[in-house]
Amino acid sequence: MRGVMDAVSDPTVRQVVVMSAAQVGKTEVLLNMIGFHVDQDPAPILVVQPTLSMAQAFSKDRLAPMLRDTPNLKGKVRDPRSRDSGNTTLHKVFPGGHVTIAGANSAAGLASRPVRIVLCDEVDRYPSSVGTEGDPIRLAAKRATTFWNAKVVTVSTPTVKNASRIEAEFVDSDQRDYWVPCPHCDEAQTMRWGSVQWQPDRPETAVYVCEHCGVVWSDADRLKSLKRGGWKASAEFNGIAGFRLSGLNSPWIPLTEAVRDFLEAKKLPETLRVWVNTYLGETWEETGEGVADEGIADRREEYEGCPEGVVLITAGVDVQDDRIECEIVGWGRDEESWSLGYQTIYGDPSGPAVWGDLEAYLNTPWHPPPWCRITRQIGLY
Repeated sequence: MRGVMDAVSDPTVRQVVVMSAAQVGKTEVLLNMIGFHVDQDPAPILVVQPTLSMAQAFSKDRLAPMLRDTPNLKGKVRDPRSRDSGNTTLHKVFPGGHVTIAGANSAAGLASRPVRIVLCDEVDRYPSSVGTEGDPIRLAAKRATTFWNAKVVTVSTPTVKNASRIEAEFVDSDQRDYWVPCPHCDEAQTMRWGSVQWQPDRPETAVYVCEHCGVVWSDADRLKSLKRGGWKASAEFNGIAGFRLSGLNSPWIPLTEAVRDFLEAKKLPETLRVWVNTYLGETWEETGEGVADEGIADRREEYEGCPEGVVLITAGVDVQDDRIECEIVGWGRDEESWSLGYQTIYGDPSGPAVWGDLEAYLNTPWHPPPWCRITRQIGLY
């Protein structure tokens, strides 16, 4: 985590992104950053947890012990139980700044006051929107727009591919991976699960095999290599420093335990997904047959009006709170279909105006072939 904290202190970095396995030190980075600003560089700080209850737990279980037990921080933030301290569980004042802790599900907590430092923890557990306010990360980051030296830090274990917030943030960064040298041939590599080997059904035999020289590493070799490792970026730096880290880089999880967890997790897709997210620090992608975009694009046809193959025209109507959506579809042999028209009619469906507009749209002549039959099939969802 030294490289991550160096990036936090780098004035050229405006945002730090950490996509990693669980329990490798992400939250500790946030705590260290809070401690630094309380002691060395006072500033208003906002910490965002997925929910309000998790915000309270973070304050009581992680932040309060650090403030109490760290010599340099002791006494700088008054005990919320003391009289007229001005401090609460979710708001702590110190000389020159304050720490506000909010839940990502609370619009008021995210938009209440300007802050210079924004720390977002486990962002893949955030709601998609805070009420009608929008994305909670963007909402929190706006609190720091008035500070020239603002810093936004987002950390999380990932979830589903192409739906993961932290994955999207990492893709926009300079994408740094942790490279470690082989203790035998000294060639650098990023540790991958494919290089872990063991005898069938015997996780206690797990070893790591160097991808360059093929020599087996013991767990002691792995820990030595970790100490000599460093971060390398694979994309151009644009002000966002991104870090990706798997559980293979954790000194607290032996390979035998990792293999044992994997053998248990792979029995079910649900448990394997959790293992991929929390140990490999990777997004989960459902396996199965897909359809190539190019194949669909190659089958496109150009047509105007109502094609000759149409023998039946239907109208499908979807009623929403503030509008009506309507699609006109032409049908041919073997359920072949053509989209003939699409209309969005805005207005209150409880009033007559939008229904009059819908009636006018449904009466639009489509000039079908003489043998075509026109029907109306209205489904209300």
